[in-house]
Amino acid sequence: MNSKIEKEDAELSSGMTGSDSDIERYSAHERVASSRNDLLRSVTQYTELSMSNGVAEAREEISKTKGGIPERKTSTFLSKDGTTIRKTFAKQYFPIILILCTYLLAVFSIYWGAMYKRSTRLVNLKVLVSVENDRSGVITNSLLTAIKIPEIREMSGWTVRNYMSEEEIKKLVYEQKYWGAIYVSSPDISSEFMSGFHGNTSATNLTAVKGYIETGNDIMGVPNYVKPALLALDSAYTEIMKSKVYPSIIANLSSTEFSDLQKSSALTNFPDIEITDGNPLTNYILMAPMQVGLIYIIILCLFQILWFIKLNGDLAPLLKPVHYIIYRLVISQCNYLILSLFYATLNRAFQVDMQKAWKGGFGVFWMFSFLIIYWYYFNGNTSSLDWLFGFLFFIILNVSATFAPIQVCPKIFRIAYALPIRNGYDLMKVVLMNTYKGYVGRCVGVLIAWIVLNNILFPFALIFLPTCLKKKIKKQAAAKLAMEEESKINTQ
Repeated sequence: MNSKIEKEDAELSSGMTGSDSDIERYSAHERVASSRNDLLRSVTQYTELSMSNGVAEAREEISKTKGGIPERKTSTFLSKDGTTIRKTFAKQYFPIILILCTYLLAVFSIYWGAMYKRSTRLVNLKVLVSVENDRSGVITNSLLTAIKIPEIREMSGWTVRNYMSEEEIKKLVYEQKYWGAIYVSSPDISSEFMSGFHGNTSATNLTAVKGYIETGNDIMGVPNYVKPALLALDSAYTEIMKSKVYPSIIANLSSTEFSDLQKSSALTNFPDIEITDGNPLTNYILMAPMQVGLIYIIILCLFQILWFIKLNGDLAPLLKPVHYIIYRLVISQCNYLILSLFYATLNRAFQVDMQKAWKGGFGVFWMFSFLIIYWYYFNGNTSSLDWLFGFLFFIILNVSATFAPIQVCPKIFRIAYALPIRNGYDLMKVVLMNTYKGYVGRCVGVLIAWIVLNNILFPFALIFLPTCLKKKIKKQAAAKLAMEEESKINTQ
């Protein structure tokens, strides 16, 4: 393209008679060609690297003072004199892509590993099965038979106990001792049920077995793992009653009793399990702050760090080192406090109910959000490429065992009980779903421990990281100088 422009310029210069119109046309053509060349040069002179390390800014300053930077000799990738280009590419591309692929296999495997063979660990989700003390009754026997079916047995950790009152069972589920419960409605339910076939027709309409869950305990785990297990047990139990229990009972009835039953609905309405959700998810917008919102707010914090880089850089030379460290600590806390306030305001604007657990729910939600954001403080404020690799690893580790029951993950993921996002998720459940408050102390304690640890490490990171970067810059400068010397030798 340059040769074509030069040819046109030569034709113009040789063929022009010198008239004013020809001179103006030539000047316009020259300006277009110059602008085109400047645009193409900017592609290689103003790269992401030159913009970040200040080279591009220095180039602009020199051009403003009418100085000059000698144009570096350029070439194509596959040309004979492109040896330096190919060497530079090979030395940097292959290590980078190898590191990225290795990182992908190593770190992303954490999330996939949390889901690997999850169906084999559903038995870790304990579901209470409360039956009659006399387990020979038809209701209890049918229920226990259904649980022993291999497909049903593998769907949950059925824990059989003697009869408990309904209030006691609901309390155990609320306190998250069990993920759900299946229970008989009375301690002598089989006798009551049998009486319906011998004159007491009202007994045939009673609810013999009930189920109880609370979706609020885990808005993903309960609907996806616990409720399907209870529904499968319901189907198996009903089928057993229909195919085995009823024929056996009817075979032993007198003609009078059978005639009376035909007048009622006892022979057509087979018993099933009545499942109740004590804490249902009625407003699906709650899934935003309790799931992806926890990740988005961390990403927002990363943007906060990037936006404050220039301000911090401008103030650093003006402040004493100790005062600069104090400034960074204070400004970050203020930023996170403000961001968490607006995060709480966003949720309230979308009519998220924050008053279920406490009257001052908005303030509680704000403070919990602040704790969730602030654990990220140390990682974000020391962000570099190496730290970002570590941060992404930490995020994946947190998320892997947060939005699913820890019990269905491999045992190594029990570490999630000490990780920030999991504890933040549990706090959000308490505020927004009014779940059991007994774990609030543990969750807040874990987050505060992370905050204290980060505040202790941060001053050391501010000293250590610049030292490492300084050494890295010197090493890169030496390598660049050696490369330029080698290039000069090759061009001679």
